[in-house]
Amino acid sequence: MDATKTMDASDVASGSMYLTVQNVFTNLVGIFGLTYLARAITQEQMGILTALTLISTFVQMVSEFGLTTSLPKFVSELKGRGEDSSAHILAVVIFKVPATLVPCLVLLVFSAETSSALFGAADKIDLVRLIALDSLIVAFPSALNSILLGAGRIKRMAVSGVCSVVIRWLVIVLLLVSGFGFIGTVVGWIVGDSVLLILLVAASVKLLKREEHLLRRSVSLIPNILKFSWPLFAAALVTFLYAWYDRAIILAFLPLTDLGIYDVCYKAFTVLITLSTALGTALYPYYGMAYGKKDHQAIASAIKRATRYTAIIVFPLAFGLLSLASPVITIFAGQQYESGWSVLAVLAVFGLVYGLLPAFTGLLVIYEKTRNFLLLSLVPVVASLGLLPLLWVVGLDGLAVMRGASLLVTLLLTVFFLSKVVKVEVDRQAVTKALVSSAIMGVVVFGAQQVRFSMTLFPVYVLMGAAVYIVCMRSLKVFDEQDIKLMERTFGKKATAFLAKIIGF
Repeated sequence: MDATKTMDASDVASGSMYLTVQNVFTNLVGIFGLTYLARAITQEQMGILTALTLISTFVQMVSEFGLTTSLPKFVSELKGRGEDSSAHILAVVIFKVPATLVPCLVLLVFSAETSSALFGAADKIDLVRLIALDSLIVAFPSALNSILLGAGRIKRMAVSGVCSVVIRWLVIVLLLVSGFGFIGTVVGWIVGDSVLLILLVAASVKLLKREEHLLRRSVSLIPNILKFSWPLFAAALVTFLYAWYDRAIILAFLPLTDLGIYDVCYKAFTVLITLSTALGTALYPYYGMAYGKKDHQAIASAIKRATRYTAIIVFPLAFGLLSLASPVITIFAGQQYESGWSVLAVLAVFGLVYGLLPAFTGLLVIYEKTRNFLLLSLVPVVASLGLLPLLWVVGLDGLAVMRGASLLVTLLLTVFFLSKVVKVEVDRQAVTKALVSSAIMGVVVFGAQQVRFSMTLFPVYVLMGAAVYIVCMRSLKVFDEQDIKLMERTFGKKATAFLAKIIGF
């Protein structure tokens, strides 16, 4: 049993490393790409791109019917029981084809009406048609990623994602430089998403095993899969509204320029989110396999350990983003977006939630609490809408407060629901020490800016913050022997010896 758990822990660490590397690399590429894009197009055009992204996300959500969330559970649980998942995989693909074609065709037919509704004129028809094509392409990679995630093929996911992002931004920059205007951005999306689709199809096909009557069995499974997934679809619909209602409100009541500013600030905040969710995503197949073996103690232990690492990683990033909000948004998007620094600062405060939330990724689905999952998506939306008057009191900052408050409600409800089915324990000692160290770091960095502020000193502020955080963590003796062993399995003995000296172990 110990050997099995060690192997599983190593798989989680390896998967987390691949996803972390992917997230770091793709975020760096995205940051440089968006930094150029924000300077190459106007704030109004940035708002138009945000509206087009909203359309694509809606089409993707409608075509999934919650399958992207449920599929990793089926695949990982069947793998944990030693059973083949080919029929489940093929069933989802069969359902996805017509479910994706229908909304994309509707979007093509009513492209003029869509342009008028979103932008007040029908002169954006070409953009709407291009986003319809991209929506058709991008609807499938999400399902294929779910298949690979459930099967534990995280390395293939990471490699495919990196290749797609690099090609996407290369095409976007080349087209912008060549004078194609911001329409080149949408073309870049199409090329990058096409590359991702091809790579994921090649990886997923290898998981299918040829057997007699596979197609018939797959079709017969569709009703049962949809029956399980429909509450997740309802939750996905609510989650879509939750994820986009702030930008939809801006689109309805404020100029496209404000939408562009807010979206850029949220994209900067998203860098923090994607980094923090790497471990949570890597844990999903581990949770699923442990559930398949009925090893609930392994899940409880993984939750506690995961909160330790997410807090150590995310808390300093959140406080660093808070203390450096103004220079970050200026460097990230240019002087024209500097007015959005307060929006980014508010989001960074609530970003502390991601120091714990990723440890609970997907557990409600794995324990088949899909109705709770739906409620978990609905309540934060209602809570956020209750703060809507803040929009007219403090402007875009009010929307940031609404977004942050909903994150906090999500964390509290997640812990409440999960405590009913599995032991939920947080590594309080590590979380507290990481929080204290991060707060001290944030105060020091903010104070340094008050003594002398200069954009050219930004790297100095970052290095100063990192040094202060490491010193605080060393003084509080946060790391233990288990951390070192995990590092050795993940990074190797030589790299671990170097890291151990830095963290004072």
